[in-house]
Amino acid sequence: MLRSFAALALLAPLVALADERGCEIPASDCIARENAVPFRGACAAKRHYKKAMCELSISRGTLRGELERCVADPEYVGATVRNGGVGGR
Repeated sequence: MLRSFAALALLAPLVALADERGCEIPASDCIARENAVPFRGACAAKRHYKKAMCELSISRGTLRGELERCVADPEYVGATVRNGGVGGR
């Protein structure tokens, strides 16, 4: 379940873009691939997805700094969490 939510959080910007443009981006293949990644536990899964979010933010220029610092920062959260979940507050 955690993997599905984390994968959806990473895909949220793409889904929003698809909604704006009136097209559909099939996410099920991506979610299936992410669900197939074996993790030792919830903490390892969270680290994996947080690292991916940090990499994406840094590559887009929405976050400056080093990857390791972003991953270690307890204040850094993805947009879905920051906005109170899918659909906002």
